[in-house]
Amino acid sequence: MKITGTEILRELEEKRKIAVGRHLYGILGSYAQLAHFEAVDLAHQRESQPNDWPLSLNLNRALLESIPDDDLRALIRDEARYPQAVRGHLNRSFQAVLRNHLERSPFLILKQIELIFAYGLDLTILRTAATNQYQILLLLPGERRGSQIAFFQDAQPRFHQSFNHALIADTHLWELRDG
Repeated sequence: MKITGTEILRELEEKRKIAVGRHLYGILGSYAQLAHFEAVDLAHQRESQPNDWPLSLNLNRALLESIPDDDLRALIRDEARYPQAVRGHLNRSFQAVLRNHLERSPFLILKQIELIFAYGLDLTILRTAATNQYQILLLLPGERRGSQIAFFQDAQPRFHQSFNHALIADTHLWELRDG
């Protein structure tokens, strides 16, 4: 069922009050819907509770910035010959980025996560990081299709991806409705 950003935030507020357990949340929508949600709904929430709602982190940018320039050039050069090594390096960087940001704030909002899918990074890293006192909200460019989540539906078909959404509990996953 699709609901408004305000309704999602109301439900999310209640879930965030629970101190223990898994705290990985996801909001699905088109890129335009997610941008509107961030600019309007999240901004309003941040104004009313500035200490509880951090700014969204562009994960693509954070990952790339976490890798020294020489290492990044080597990864790009070696990508075709050593895809597993590149994926391993990116997974370690992904873990480090999450850890560093969660040390600063126990609540993290991630957007622009395309590199996770482009390189087949380990999604369980998110699940492991979002436990007990740590909470992660993913702004996901996608939609539900039965038991699958289809990603990047705004892009050309060759970039579409899907996966079983068991990563995020059904009660922790919402889909934006316009309005």
